[in-house]
Parts: sequence; C-alpha cells; structure tokens
Amino acid sequence: MTSPFFERGLAWLPYFVAAVFTRFIISSIVSWYRLRHIPGPFAGKFSYLWVAYITITGTQHDHLVNLNRRYGSIVRVGPNEVLVDDPDLIRKVSSTKNTYTKGNWYLGGKFNPYHDPMFQITDPVQHDRLKSKLSPAYSGRDAPNLEAVVNRQVGNLVQLIKEKYISTKGDYRPMEGTRVSHLFTLDVISNLSLGQEFGYLKADSDFHGIVKALNEHLLIMTLATDIPWLRNLIFSPMFLKLFGPTENDTKGIGPLMKVANTIVRERYAPEADDQRDMLGSFKRHGLRLEECQAESLFMFLAGSETTASVIRVILLYVIASPHIYQRLKQEMTEAISEGRASSPITDVESRQLPYLQGVIYEGIRIRPATTGMFFKDVPAGGETMHGKYIPPGTSIGINTSSLLRSEALFGPDPQVFRPERYLEVDKETSAQMKRNVEIVFGYGRWMCAGKPIAFMELNKVIFELLRVFDFQLVEPEVAMKSESYMVFHDERLVLRVTETDLE
Repeated sequence: MTSPFFERGLAWLPYFVAAVFTRFIISSIVSWYRLRHIPGPFAGKFSYLWVAYITITGTQHDHLVNLNRRYGSIVRVGPNEVLVDDPDLIRKVSSTKNTYTKGNWYLGGKFNPYHDPMFQITDPVQHDRLKSKLSPAYSGRDAPNLEAVVNRQVGNLVQLIKEKYISTKGDYRPMEGTRVSHLFTLDVISNLSLGQEFGYLKADSDFHGIVKALNEHLLIMTLATDIPWLRNLIFSPMFLKLFGPTENDTKGIGPLMKVANTIVRERYAPEADDQRDMLGSFKRHGLRLEECQAESLFMFLAGSETTASVIRVILLYVIASPHIYQRLKQEMTEAISEGRASSPITDVESRQLPYLQGVIYEGIRIRPATTGMFFKDVPAGGETMHGKYIPPGTSIGINTSSLLRSEALFGPDPQVFRPERYLEVDKETSAQMKRNVEIVFGYGRWMCAGKPIAFMELNKVIFELLRVFDFQLVEPEVAMKSESYMVFHDERLVLRVTETDLE
C-alpha cells in the first residue's frame, strides 16, 4: 500500500518539473530573440548541441573551416556566442584601447582551485599587472638563456634520432613522429619553465604520462570549456577541491604537478641561489610561490602540445611535397656554405631565410595549433559589426580555422600548403599575410606571451632536423590520423629516417 505521506511528499514534483521546463523554454526564446539576426547552425540558436557535436566527433577544425564561408563573417554558434573570422574585427576586440574583457570561456582547463595563471585571469587590471611581471622572462630580456635552452633540446632530439631511429639498407628503424615531437616540446618547456630538463628525450619516454593524461581528458576538457553550464560545474573551486588533480595522485596530471611544484618550492627556499632563467625572473619580479606554480604548470599544458602539433604538420607537408622539400634543402645548403647558418642555427639567422619562414608560417596557417574560440565579452552599449548589432554581454570568439583558409587573405588556393605564397607578393602584402597568420597567437592585450619562444623552437628544430636527416613517410596513404578538439590529437606519423650532410 502506498504511504499517504509519500504521496503528499511528491505532490509538488509535477509542478517543479513544469516550472523547470517553462523556465528553459522562456530562457531559450529570450536567448534566441536577442541574437535572432545573426545566422548560424540551427541547433546553435537555442542550445550548445552544435558545439557539443563537433567536439564529441573530433571534427572541430573541419566544421569551423567552412562555417563562416557558409554563414558570413559573423556566425552564431550558441545561445550567447558568435564567432568572427575578420582579422580587423579580431584586432579591434583585442586592442588594448578597447573595453572588451575575457569571457568565462578562459576559466576552462583550470586545475588549481586557489590560483590562476595569467591566461585564465579575466580581470584586465589583474591580467596586465601579472603580465608586466611575466613579460621580461617570456621575451628573454630577463632570461638570456632561452635560446641556449632550445639549442640544448634540439641537440638532444638529434642525438635520440641518431642513436635509435636511423634506418639503413639492412636495418629498418621506424620513428613515430607524433610521440617524439611531444618529447621534444616537453623537455623544452620543463627546461624553460623550471630551469631543468626532465629528460624525456634521453629516456625516449614520457615517464610522467603527461601526453597520455592530456589525450584521455581532451574531449571532456574541451566540452567543459565550450559549454557554460558544464564549465561552471567542472572548473568550479568546489569541484576542483573535491575531484581536481593533486600532488598525491599517481596518474593523470598529478605526478607532473608534484614534480613541478617541488622544484618551484626549492627555488623559493631562503637559501636558494638566484638564477638567470624564467623561474628566477618570475621570482625577482614579485610572483608569489603559488602564482609561480600555477604559471609553470600552465606552460606545460598549453605550450607543449600546441608547438608539437605545428612541428608534425610542417614535417608531414614538407616530406609529402618533393618540390618544397628540395627547395628548402637548397636554401639551407646555400646558407650553410655561405656562412649564414651557424651550428645550431641562431634564431636571428633563421629569420633571414625566406623560404624557411614561408614553410613555418604555412605550417601554422594550414592547420592552426589550436581551434580554441577565445571568447571576449561585448562591453556596455553593444557593438555594430558588418551592419549587425551585437548586444552587450554577448561572447565574441575567434574562428582561426576559417580565417586562415580565407581566399581574400591568402589567395585563391588557401587549402594548399604552398610556402611560395609569401614570396611571390610584394613585401607589404607578405608582411600583412604573416600578421594574419600570427592571429592564432592572439593580439594586443591578450597576445600569447609564449609566441617568441614558439617561433624560436620552430625555426631551430625544422632547420636542424633537415640539416642532419632525410625523412620518408612510411604509410603516405594513411599518414597521421588526426582528431581536432581544442587542440589536435594526432597518431601514427611513421617516418623512415636516414642521415644526410648539408655541411
């Protein structure tokens, strides 16, 4: 027999469900109405189903490439979110003179419930204050060993390949390029951010399991970053305190967090020597220990996979294009024979090689290191863009996938990897094309602080690998399987490597 108390106790339930449903319908209509004049995928007008779909299927880049071509320069992708691919609009939104602020999208990927790295600070005043303390290190002004650190890790990469992955007529030793590129960027980041390499290249192993942990959590991290209600739950301080990674974890991000935090604590000890590296610069400019720990961990998570992704793409396209491969090798040979390329090549020297620069910019353009949308909030008063009024509080994001495939910006063949496009136009046009490519690093107040380091890594590693080795795709018909979330997850860039000598 049913209890009368039970019946009375649940009598409110239908009304509660009806109230929740009614609120959802009303809020959806209100959200639709305020941006009803902005075109976009139907599901994005009322919900985050479209964003969820392109993430769950690992096809963010594929969908974003054609999005603005189909709907126009301003596209609605969520109840309160629009994407733009106009570089002038993007620069305006990110200008230091403008009043746009970082949206809550930037809180995604948060691991520390108590302290935020610069990337995740949304308050402009706090952001600018912290950036002033970090910039001397990122630029190299207060950490003069940056180039030496990159040189050392390029040397370790070359040594690893020579020792384990050189194939000969009677000995086939395939190299998995996706894995090795990860090891290189992880060692660069550990050496730069913490003052000591972790030794992934020397061990030929990601013994902390960083790449595995990132790949396993990439889907949910992207969903939780792009979908507000999920972001508010998973990256909330309370959730992170209960379920976030800690130094006591034996897998995931925990082991890396423990090692990084321990090194920072040692460097902040009263008896520790002052060192002229990035960590020393952070300390000298007033970063508290906890702030430095948060910044160092973020550098690992954000700076390793993105640069490794571009390295892989450049190698793939250069190796798969014989005329590009030969022209790049010819430029390198001439630079070496004429004394314009040291061993290893310096960053300054590499920037004087026009075809190498074309290859690097084209690698960044053809597949950006991140498809993150980097939403900013429209200030009070709203904004009119391309004749469309954008209400205050709307989140405006960047569609770099579409921007970097624009015919108006890069010519009639933007889908083709062609470094010559930067060389066959006048200097002003070439410089403008390169500035448009660099939007992937952000602009103005919100520009990525690690941009100079990323270019230095690319300049050096591409030149030195092709100085010492020749590469061949082992399975060209299935070369490098990729899925795109906020960053790309690549597998099976299998290479046959032989030694060469351009000296």
